[in-house]
Amino acid sequence: MAKNHLKRVSAPASWLIGRKEGKMIARPKGSFSFEMGMPLITALKDILGLVKTRKEGKLVLNTKSILVNGKRRKDEKFMIGLMDIVGISDLGRSYRVLLDRKGSLRLVPLSDSEASVKLCRVIGKRAVKGGKVQLSLHDGRSLLGREELSEHKAGDTVVLELPSNKIAQHIKLENGCQAYLIGGSHVGCTGVGEHVLGDERGKVIIRIGDDVVESAKRFVFAIGKGEQGKPVIKSVVSNGE
Repeated sequence: MAKNHLKRVSAPASWLIGRKEGKMIARPKGSFSFEMGMPLITALKDILGLVKTRKEGKLVLNTKSILVNGKRRKDEKFMIGLMDIVGISDLGRSYRVLLDRKGSLRLVPLSDSEASVKLCRVIGKRAVKGGKVQLSLHDGRSLLGREELSEHKAGDTVVLELPSNKIAQHIKLENGCQAYLIGGSHVGCTGVGEHVLGDERGKVIIRIGDDVVESAKRFVFAIGKGEQGKPVIKSVVSNGE
């Protein structure tokens, strides 16, 4: 039981669940940290309220109407996490997993155009055999290529078309980029990168409205090019409400 489930009271604070509504909750299986991801069944039952029981949730999953990043998913413990797209084909609805101002995971409703792309943050880059470049992404996946990946750096964002996973756009973490904060005291806020400091400091100065704040680079997710450009993410969580 302990390996397949978690005690509800011990679940991450980022999960918006009733702590006293039962003793156990499903333990997710996937590449995200528990703070940045949750089981698919928890999203359907506790977050979206589409089903009332685990049994109902398993029945819905078995109908193959639930998609994650454009692929059918039936495993109730499959982990969905930050920036994943959850689609419910029977209802014609799509959601993006985001963090609100309290650091809680939310499923934010999307338009059809927004549901067709996923943003992935580059967390690592290395050269591999054959003169190829491998990018490690925040959701645990890797991209392999040559020239098309040569300009990507850790901290940049790759925009993928769904369900093909083809690269649609490269957003650099640079001065003037539009940024979404995924950690720190300003988690869930969006702003403009005023100054990206060198790797030795690993900091980014960000303007959020009239305020200027400093954030660790690992908490900055680039979501748009240029201060006047349009962010890829249009639907965001509003102040944790």
